[in-house]
Amino acid sequence: MIDEILEPHKPQFASAPGQARKTATVEDSMAAAVELKDSAAAARRASRAHRAALSAKGKLALPPDQR
Repeated sequence: MIDEILEPHKPQFASAPGQARKTATVEDSMAAAVELKDSAAAARRASRAHRAALSAKGKLALPPDQR
């Protein structure tokens, strides 16, 4: 079996010579998740507020006895 770590990097596409050929390590993935945690939470808050606004508008379309 050939050790891919010791092989020289071969880009998959000529337009992206610096493209990684392997998936990230667990540590790299966890570090990226920590960096994105705040922006993901902000996106969830914005989405929740948007859904609440749509729900409120939708309820106003109902007759008063069904609200």
